[in-house]
Amino acid sequence: MKRLLFVILFFAAVQLSAQSPLVSVPFIQHGDHIFVQLEVDDSRELDFIFDSGDSFTVIDINVARELDLKFKKTDINEIVNQLIEIKHNKVEIRHFLMESNIKVYAASLDHLEISIGRNVDGIIGYDLLRHHDVRIDYDNMVFEVYDQGKSPSKGEAVPFKLDRLHIPVVTATVTLNNDEVLTAEYFVNTGAGTTMDFNAPYASANRIADKTGDHYSYFIKGIEEEEHKHYEGRVKSFQLGSTIFENLPIGISESQAGLQNHKVVAGIIGNRVLRKFNITFNYGTSTMYLEQHDDHGDPILVNCSGIDVQLSKDKTEVLIHQVFEKGPAIEAGIQENDILVEINGKDAMDVGLIGVEEILKKAGESVDLIVRGSDGTEKKVTLQLEELI
Repeated sequence: MKRLLFVILFFAAVQLSAQSPLVSVPFIQHGDHIFVQLEVDDSRELDFIFDSGDSFTVIDINVARELDLKFKKTDINEIVNQLIEIKHNKVEIRHFLMESNIKVYAASLDHLEISIGRNVDGIIGYDLLRHHDVRIDYDNMVFEVYDQGKSPSKGEAVPFKLDRLHIPVVTATVTLNNDEVLTAEYFVNTGAGTTMDFNAPYASANRIADKTGDHYSYFIKGIEEEEHKHYEGRVKSFQLGSTIFENLPIGISESQAGLQNHKVVAGIIGNRVLRKFNITFNYGTSTMYLEQHDDHGDPILVNCSGIDVQLSKDKTEVLIHQVFEKGPAIEAGIQENDILVEINGKDAMDVGLIGVEEILKKAGESVDLIVRGSDGTEKKVTLQLEELI
């Protein structure tokens, strides 16, 4: 009897240790981006975006200089033409060694900080994933790292393959508004602040813009500073694994370079969809596990104002970056490069960029704005918020 009890306890202990993380740290969800703190070469804790679509680690050029990292210019690939290479770096999370000899690339991330309204010290993806399992637990807001093959297999197993840039690619199915059903491959990008985007070649070949209802357009940019035109519309449904998202807002890219001009992969699944799950990435078995969490059923909100906001270049004000061709903002006479001074009686900078964006997504409500034009004149406008798509 004692021997049987010992065997049971032994295997229970083995099972527990097999699913205990090597390191577990809180993460910050800022808008649609996951921020994890890590150290590069014994640095202070740095705020990095975790991006499964990032095949190389990028550190902000000013942080690299602060840390006195030695670098040289280099060409990487067609996505980012020139970065600055820093060899032989170690990356740690809470002093747990993730990688001891990786290349880090330095670039200015100022435009990202302006776009998302937060400090960005760097971006990391594949360098965390290639030798470890990673679990993003939204229920507890923790980021867990496991020995490869030792993570819990919670949720639905969805197989993926790695493309040549080490980005996971999964198969998913879209039903367009004309009831056409398309099954294709999509990049899995936790760093993309979108639901699902169609890449430009696939969108063109399948005439996606004609089959996704009403649209509005604007300009976006990623790690590269060049902006490209982008359209927003909807599809009847989008299926990832066995989960179906009905009436999903989607993007249609017109990028002529980079990932969104990929000639084979149909598009990108971004974090506005992925964050609906607790996700485990197991690169050893090329499997991700999707577990629906408490907030899974919350609606995905869309722009209801007709404006895109970002921080001013000096990061001291909220700037009206773009005014869309339709929507309440253009009807109210708001212009590109106006400054948003107040929203609903509160200082816009105190509300924060993400807070402002969330307020402007509340369909059916009215919002009071004070904006300042280029001539310094301030005016108060009231917008009746309505979904643009």
